[in-house]
Amino acid sequence: MHSYFLGATVLVLAAMTILFLIILYRCGYQRKLSHRALDMAESRFRMLDDMLLTLDVGIWSYDVGTRTIRNTSLAFHKITGYSHRDFSDGLSWETMIHPEDMALFRTLVDKLRQGEAVHTEYRILHAEGDVRWVQVKMIPTMNESGQIVRTDGIAIDITTRFRMEEALYDMAECKKMEQALKESMNRYRRLVELSPIAIAVCKERKLMYVNPAGLRILGAAGPDKILGTDPWDWVFDPYEEWARKRLTQLIRSRRVVPEELSIKRVDGERVDVVATALYDEESDAIEIFFEDITARKSAERALMESDRINRHILDIAPVAMFLHSDFSYIYANPAGLSLLGITDIAQLDGTSFQDVIPSDQLEFVASEVEHVYKSGTTSELAGNKLVRLDGMIIDIEAITTPIPYIGDNTALTIIRDVTEQKQAERERIAAERLVRESEDRYFRLQMSLDQFSSDLFGMVKISELNARIVQEIRKVLGTDRVSLIRINHHSLHIKIQGGSKELPQRVLHAIHKCGPEHIPLCKLFETCDGYFVKIGEMNGDSSIVCIAGEAPLLMIQAKKIWLETITRYASVLYDNFRVIEDLTRELEKLGSSQQIMPLWLLRLMLHLSENERKRLSQDLHDAALQEQIIWYRKLNQITSDLDLPEHLRPQLEEIEQGLLDVIYQIRITCNELRPPLLKEEGLERSLEALFEFTQLRTNYSIQFDCSNFVDDISDDHLIGLYRIVQELLANATKHSNATEVKLRLSTQSDEVNLSYEDNGVGIDPSQKPDQFNSMGIGGMKERVRSMNGKIQFDSSESGGLAVYISITAK
Repeated sequence: MHSYFLGATVLVLAAMTILFLIILYRCGYQRKLSHRALDMAESRFRMLDDMLLTLDVGIWSYDVGTRTIRNTSLAFHKITGYSHRDFSDGLSWETMIHPEDMALFRTLVDKLRQGEAVHTEYRILHAEGDVRWVQVKMIPTMNESGQIVRTDGIAIDITTRFRMEEALYDMAECKKMEQALKESMNRYRRLVELSPIAIAVCKERKLMYVNPAGLRILGAAGPDKILGTDPWDWVFDPYEEWARKRLTQLIRSRRVVPEELSIKRVDGERVDVVATALYDEESDAIEIFFEDITARKSAERALMESDRINRHILDIAPVAMFLHSDFSYIYANPAGLSLLGITDIAQLDGTSFQDVIPSDQLEFVASEVEHVYKSGTTSELAGNKLVRLDGMIIDIEAITTPIPYIGDNTALTIIRDVTEQKQAERERIAAERLVRESEDRYFRLQMSLDQFSSDLFGMVKISELNARIVQEIRKVLGTDRVSLIRINHHSLHIKIQGGSKELPQRVLHAIHKCGPEHIPLCKLFETCDGYFVKIGEMNGDSSIVCIAGEAPLLMIQAKKIWLETITRYASVLYDNFRVIEDLTRELEKLGSSQQIMPLWLLRLMLHLSENERKRLSQDLHDAALQEQIIWYRKLNQITSDLDLPEHLRPQLEEIEQGLLDVIYQIRITCNELRPPLLKEEGLERSLEALFEFTQLRTNYSIQFDCSNFVDDISDDHLIGLYRIVQELLANATKHSNATEVKLRLSTQSDEVNLSYEDNGVGIDPSQKPDQFNSMGIGGMKERVRSMNGKIQFDSSESGGLAVYISITAK
């Protein structure tokens, strides 16, 4: 038994030993495989690192907790110039950032902390001190709390590329500078060529260049006869040789001054010029500038002759003229001597301003003359008093102008005796005082007319007009004996419509004698016991204003003009009332007799309808549509908000879509009410746009032919044809059940033809007219009639509808 247990124990130990050996073998084998895989991964990593090193692509990782850069690749060390140990020792990324890019780097850090990946370019400082440009992409890793724990990045060295771009930019700038220099030279050449001043270039006493202005002065057709010659060959009376050398020295020392010379042209004629010169040290050439002053010299000679003539004019001038210097007389013409009451100029010796100016005006006159002396400007014409040498005081007007070419403080004073004019002025002032008294009257009359015309705008009844005109005439004329009568042309029956009940008999007799229908409108008639004026006619009656007795104010012409003017205002309103009544009766007659509406009324109604459509379309577009767009944008901002509760989003999006539908429908309505750009684009383009829009909402196709159409029709016909096509398409959509619609628009001679055909159910000619009207046919007929056109409907039993329309082109 003991041996049995011992043998069993040995077997168990042997089995455990074998199992242990097997486990050891498998562990060793697995370790061997792991080492092999690790070696392969490390080999692949080294290969990847070498590839990245070749491409200058560095990889790195930044641990936010330890604030250290880890897992740096070889290319990253090459780009930065720092080793793995430098980063392990705590070298931070911020120390490598270029100071000018530090603000950009802080912005990138803020984005990384918010969990955003960044991709940008900036400069770093290499370990050796040079600046490198890098392209960096950094991706943050966030923990569950939303805080950054690590940043992984890729850095690419783009310094070479950046420097190449800089070099290319410098080359481009050089080319721009060369082009600018070339343009500058061309501008300088054009400036010289186009200069109105003659310019010549001389070197070694030979002319090398003359611009067109110089050739014109010399009378040369081209530079062939000029270039290569000595400038002095073209000068009359040239300087001696020593003087020429002296002048050349002055030019080289830049001390030459402009000088007047006489030169000879190619044809031998003499020309006066003013010339100067500049020395160009760089080219050792002399630039000569000269200008033709022949006309000026002639003017100077003419001026000298003019001086002689002017003195003669002074002697015979009818106004007094005094030449003076420092307030002392130098010369006086005969009219001046006569003004002062003397006969000989010798009597002026020793006299001055103080002797002929009253003491109370002496200070003012002296200051005015002193101002002319100092400023060199002409004084204003002024009225003063003058004391003749015989003691008589007269009224004068004087003006003083400087004469600087004679000498300093020298001027000419022109004096006119206005004594008689002053007397006439005083008489005129007295007359104006009388006129001024009537100005208030004119003002009151004008205010009356303005107020009366303003009141007329609000009147809609003749009775109001009658009362208002009587009231205004009473107020302005200051009399209560004003009546407004209505007299029949045939029976001469009189009815008082306003004002006084007492009528002047002589006025009535004059009205009967003339015949009320023959009395001209708005003309005032006077009798021995009053006045009358006709203001209007209506329905065989004349309305006449009568004024009894003598009206003193009507003796004034302004009052008569006022009365005729105010009655003319009333006459215009009477005419308007008559037209309105005639129009009202005609409309009532049309409504009661079921007659066809006249063309003028039909066109008016259509025109008013189009204006109302235009106004309504504008109101919808400017008010309702804009409001819907604003609310849609506000709702869109709400639905775009990420914080919006999810259970509200579907409902708001449904409302948003509904608003879009409303906006779309309003735009459709605006376009149907007033076709956009109909007059600008023309009928053809507008109809094509209408067809495109219609086919989006219908199931039938539209074929349109306008190859023979010339768009030269009036605006009324343009909108009329467009509305007819609109109505035809509406009928096709609502009633025809057609699958195909054909329209043809053409121009022939002076007519425009429009044909419409569809393959729908057609119409039954036996239907009642009101059923046609429900389809818009009556409206189309009326619109065609308004354009002096013809319309024909054709429909067969098999179906289909054809409409043929022909209108005049204008």
